[in-house]
Amino acid sequence: MSKKTVIFEGGVNKVATLSDGSLSINIHTQELSEDSMTRIFSLRKKPGMVLISSDGISKEEAEEVEKFTINEEVGKTKSSSQRLRAVVYRVWEQGDQRIDFTLWYETNMERVINKYKALLDA
Repeated sequence: MSKKTVIFEGGVNKVATLSDGSLSINIHTQELSEDSMTRIFSLRKKPGMVLISSDGISKEEAEEVEKFTINEEVGKTKSSSQRLRAVVYRVWEQGDQRIDFTLWYETNMERVINKYKALLDA
């Protein structure tokens, strides 16, 4: 298992829809090992792949997720708009995060849209 992967027992505690149509999923766990907690904290605010199963996760399933995250890098399977949103997220993440990403994203995208609309009127 790579250092960027962590498998642990837990359960979905809460699911909520966000204004952009995505989901926020809250997961509760049993007490975890220090290694598992370190891996989880290292993944904070980073995109990744998720596999949730009410059954056990087989070695083959875990390997499939690892292959997917390694082989399906950004730019190879994501649409241009998905790639742009991911880049914009990284800009927000590296800047001042006082404003929620969704609000920040919508505000900045409106600026970009208005800039291009102005070119049409010119």
